[in-house]
Amino acid sequence: MIPTTLAAQFYSKLPVVVRNDIEYQVSQRKKRAKATFANLSKFQDILIKKALKSAPLIEDKFRFAETRAGHRKPTGLMGLDHHILMCDSSLEMLCGQLMQKHVGIIDSLQWQEDSESEKRTYLDVLQAAFSLIRESLGDVCIVAPSLKKKFDSDEEAEREIEIAIRRCICPDWMMRKFLFLRAQYIEYAQIAMGRVGKKKNQRKYVSAVSFANWKTKQREALDYIEAMAVMNVETGEVFNLDEVIKRTTANPENRRIEMMVRSRGNEERALDLGYEGVFVNWTLPSKYHPNSHKWNGATVKEGHQNLMAQWKRARARLAKCEIDYFGFRVAEPHKDGCSHAHMFLFCPKNQIKALVFHLREVAIEEDRAELGDDITPRFTVKYADPSQGGATAYIAKYISKNINGKHMPETEAEESAYRVRAWASTHRIRQFQAFGSPSVSLWRQLRRADATDTAFDEQLEELRQAADNSRWKLFCELASNASIEYETDLGKYGETTRRVIGFSWLGEIVETCKAQYALVLKKDVSRLAFDLKKTRSGLSWSTENNCNSGLSEALMTLTGWSYQGVQCLIAPLLRGAKVPIDRYQSVAWKNNRLVTY
Repeated sequence: MIPTTLAAQFYSKLPVVVRNDIEYQVSQRKKRAKATFANLSKFQDILIKKALKSAPLIEDKFRFAETRAGHRKPTGLMGLDHHILMCDSSLEMLCGQLMQKHVGIIDSLQWQEDSESEKRTYLDVLQAAFSLIRESLGDVCIVAPSLKKKFDSDEEAEREIEIAIRRCICPDWMMRKFLFLRAQYIEYAQIAMGRVGKKKNQRKYVSAVSFANWKTKQREALDYIEAMAVMNVETGEVFNLDEVIKRTTANPENRRIEMMVRSRGNEERALDLGYEGVFVNWTLPSKYHPNSHKWNGATVKEGHQNLMAQWKRARARLAKCEIDYFGFRVAEPHKDGCSHAHMFLFCPKNQIKALVFHLREVAIEEDRAELGDDITPRFTVKYADPSQGGATAYIAKYISKNINGKHMPETEAEESAYRVRAWASTHRIRQFQAFGSPSVSLWRQLRRADATDTAFDEQLEELRQAADNSRWKLFCELASNASIEYETDLGKYGETTRRVIGFSWLGEIVETCKAQYALVLKKDVSRLAFDLKKTRSGLSWSTENNCNSGLSEALMTLTGWSYQGVQCLIAPLLRGAKVPIDRYQSVAWKNNRLVTY
């Protein structure tokens, strides 16, 4: 910090994340050839004046950021601050402390069967415990798992609250929440300080800091992929994970091609039905835009959630009026990071004006007065004109722009596509949504099948060939009798999980995912293959080099849960906690044996 009067008065009162940014900006300015003490001091004072405006916004969204003298942290905050949030090891310690605190809450409210006579049911105890745990997580800016507003029975309520509590005593679950909080904190601070936009010294869509963090994660993901293999747990057959990814839609180019096939198929389908196309741009009110003087401090995520709530209301109006439509929605950032939507819709000619009317009415109803007679800053519509090219040609630009930038005319298209992906990843925003068409998962499962799987029905074979030959229009026409089939199991927290196993056709199930696969380290492949030959039991064989196998097996025997299902109990049990598994039993791990209560 350069000593100036303004810095002496205000610098120490600014949040750490703001001070770090000022120091970085000044250090970059020092590298200039003609940098002097006078102009550096002036530059720093300008940054501090701007920071005094942005600091309250940051402190309002992330209360742990406030460092002013006399500021009191909420009771139970357990020391969460900027430094802890930015350090992985400190976060791991905090997660451990929170786990112990939450297990302690559960222990303090232990339910006994004779409590029923006191009109204190097991559900009452669960609700009381979860309420205290939710408050504890709120103190560290973590949102507890959401629950349904109304349950069909007390048994369902008990099960759902038990699942939520298991998440809240899992350090891994809390760590994931803290890492997302960190990403949101960093990016919001950068936006509030004016680092995102189209002006000089700004970066479009996402800040330089978050983009660098995203690229680091991408490199780490590549290192992980290169180190891993996919093993068939029944046969021992092994594939390199990177080769598997290249053949799936996890590969951005494959995802782009699939989107283009679906877009072209939708256009062909619309032509056959006599539908017309319409392209809609849907933007949020100015108070959600950081580059506007009306900005209310909303995060990018909050703005996008508002936009999706508007879209939900619009869909409800269209359904009520029985307006038929299908197409795509693409979420895209403005230069300042604020989300907006591009929609490509096909609709019957006699309903298209009504469709546009309802979309427009919902889009402009919030802060209507700011628009005046010109609604184009909020909502624009363009009707498809076949003489100027098909709808797919128009849509292609947005698909490429938001996936990998391929076949785009801009010189920086690939860089822009990466920045958009970083924006979506940072804020956890779904970029693409299709509606009014059969499930793309069904399409993918049919492409996995071969002729022998579908030989029992001529129309099913025609459907499979349509998918296999990338004929989306024909697939949509024939898919009405097909549906995805799932296998249910208990997940890590006792929740019901679904795994796709294939598809069904007129009651006949075709399994396309019969084999069970596991991710393993390449260096462990030889050892695991040898172990597999000895056991030849895919059900009991595990790819984990698990030093806690005895505890896992004991829990699986006691609860009837899967291997993954009992993992959330391991950490608290090893720390000596007594953990409830249902309304009747709690367990503890003592002297290398499982003790029930």
